[in-house]
Amino acid sequence: MVYFFSGWFLYIFLLIYLLICAYFKLINKKSWTYISFFTIFYIYLYYVIDLTQFPIYVNDDQREFLGGQNVWRDLNLIPFYEGITKEGILNVIMFLPMGVALPFLLKANIVKVFTVSLAFSVLIELSQLAVALYAGYTFRVVDVNDVIMNVFGAVVGYLILFKLFKLIYKWAKNKFSIESDGNSFLIHIDKSVS
Repeated sequence: MVYFFSGWFLYIFLLIYLLICAYFKLINKKSWTYISFFTIFYIYLYYVIDLTQFPIYVNDDQREFLGGQNVWRDLNLIPFYEGITKEGILNVIMFLPMGVALPFLLKANIVKVFTVSLAFSVLIELSQLAVALYAGYTFRVVDVNDVIMNVFGAVVGYLILFKLFKLIYKWAKNKFSIESDGNSFLIHIDKSVS
C-alpha cells in the first residue's frame, strides 16, 4: 500500500488549517492580511511535508521489489560524514522561505528563526523515523545533516533574504514616499520589518 499526501491526509491538513485560521481571527483578532501571510506559509509547509514525508510505502511486497533501506543501518548521526552533498544544498534551499516568512508571522528575530526551524527539522526527521519503524524499512534516510542544513537554510533566509527585503522595502518607501495609510498589507509589513 502506498500513501500520498492526498485524500484523508490532505483533508485533515486542510481542517487543521481552517481551525488555526478560525483561532487567529476569532480568538487572537488577527487581520485578514496576517491570515493571508499565514496561508502562504501553510502552503509552503504542505510542500515541505509532501516532499519530506510522502509517499509512504507500507507493504512487504513493495519493500522487496523496491529495495527499501534498513532503518537503523542507514541512520546517520555523524555530521558531514560524507561532506556536503547535493541533498544538503537542496535542504538549504528548501528552508530559505522559512527564514523569510517567519518574521511576517512571529515578529521573529534570529533566535526565533533558529528555534522554529530546528524544531520543525527535528520533527521532520522524527516523523521519517516513525514511519520507517512502522513500515519496517524506509526510502528516506534519517540524517542529522538534514537538520543542520535545514536550520542553516532558514538562518540564511532570515539574515540575507529577509534583511535584504527589509532594506529594499525601507528604501522604496522613502524614495517613492509610500504611506501605509489604511493599507493593511503595508501596515503588516511595516510591523514585520520594524
